[in-house]
Amino acid sequence: MLTNIIEEIPETVRNDIFDIVTKDDKLYVILKEDKKDCEMAISKIFSNEDMEFLDLFELMKNRLLKDLSDSVSLLDNEPLVDRMGLQQMTEIFYDLTNLQQSKKMLFNYALLGRRGVEGLLQRLGGGRLTKSAVFVPSNKEDEVEDFIKGWDVEYTKRSILIFEEGGKL
Repeated sequence: MLTNIIEEIPETVRNDIFDIVTKDDKLYVILKEDKKDCEMAISKIFSNEDMEFLDLFELMKNRLLKDLSDSVSLLDNEPLVDRMGLQQMTEIFYDLTNLQQSKKMLFNYALLGRRGVEGLLQRLGGGRLTKSAVFVPSNKEDEVEDFIKGWDVEYTKRSILIFEEGGKL
């Protein structure tokens, strides 16, 4: 198993590694900076693995980060995005134009809350972006989608990564 092999990495090399994750039977070694000697040492240890070396800062600019965003660290079993100080969120844009005014009001009360009663977004750790757009942690997006579908409202969504800067959103 890969976690046993990781223990074979010398401490001097390990200090240069940000993380190691797998995705689709490929091993991705994310380095704090580009170091050829570190790559060579790791290649010897993982000689039988399909492997790619990535520079942490290049990864941030690369589309590959999106593909790896659901991967889990082999070093500490934490999600990669958490280790990078990112939070995966989903923005949901909805259109209430087909609802009667009274239904729009009830929809918003249930979604956003009213008079001290929490709405769905508060319970899920989300919030409002605009009059017709909200955000929610990606692991809770299904609950918001089910809610919106229950009102027969059209919507679109997109996944985003945001930097966490202390405190709740």
